[in-house]
Amino acid sequence: MENLKLFIVLLGGYNEGDLLEAHNLFIGVGSELESMKAQMKQSWPGTTHVDAYMILNHVDGFDIQIKPGAAAESEYPMLVVANIGYYKAGHFTEFHKLMPFVLQDANDSINEKLRRDPDFSEGQALTEATRSHLDDKHVIDHFDVDDVVNVQKNLPGFVIELIPSLDKKENILKLGYQFTDLKKM
Repeated sequence: MENLKLFIVLLGGYNEGDLLEAHNLFIGVGSELESMKAQMKQSWPGTTHVDAYMILNHVDGFDIQIKPGAAAESEYPMLVVANIGYYKAGHFTEFHKLMPFVLQDANDSINEKLRRDPDFSEGQALTEATRSHLDDKHVIDHFDVDDVVNVQKNLPGFVIELIPSLDKKENILKLGYQFTDLKKM
C-alpha cells in the first residue's frame, strides 16, 4: 500500500467578477501533491494555482496516520484547522493564518488553542472591529472565531487515526506556487 499523507492545501485563483485573488482550502489524501490535481480543481472552480500546502504528520501530541475506510461515530479526538484572521497597524489588508490543532473532547477550549498563536494574541489588543478573529463570526467566549474545519468530515473514504505520541514528527510546510496549471484541467 502506498504511503498516504494528509495534505492541507491553500488554493488561489479568481472566480468570475473577482477583482482580487480569492482563496479556498482543500483537504486531501495522497502520496504526492501532484496526484490530487484533478480533485483540487473539482473542489473549487476558481482554482488556478496552489499557494501553499502542509503535510500534517503530528499535531498537539498526536501522530497522524491515514487509512482507507469509514470514520467511526466518535468525533474525539478531532483534528481541525482554524482560519485565523487578523490585522496589523499600517497595513491595508486582512492577514490570514491556517492553524491545525486537536480537540480532545467537547470541553476542549478553542480559546486556549488560539491563544498559543502570537498573531492571534497580538490582535486581541486591537479595537473590537480590528481584533483577530475567525471569519464566519462564530463567537466563542469573547473571541470572534473564523472558520474551524473538521478535517475528518472532509475526507470521505479515509480515516484519520490520531495516535498519542511524545516523539514529535515533523510537519512539512511549502509556501509559494507549487503549480499553476490547475485551470487547464
